[in-house]
Amino acid sequence: MMRLVRQIVVLAILVVASVCAFAQRKDQDKRPPPKEPVVVIENRKDNRPPPRNDNRPKPDKPKKP
Repeated sequence: MMRLVRQIVVLAILVVASVCAFAQRKDQDKRPPPKEPVVVIENRKDNRPPPRNDNRPKPDKPKKP
């Protein structure tokens, strides 16, 4: 009797393991595609210095007659 119960338990474990393995294999991969690497642009327009932080008002332009 003990041997029969042991065989049934082993058989049940094998069935559950095989069902889980097939269920995982059929699952489709729903991860997003890999992203392209970020490109850093350097040395653009001959390395101009940053603009000045000037808070003075701009001079008025003379009017043309």
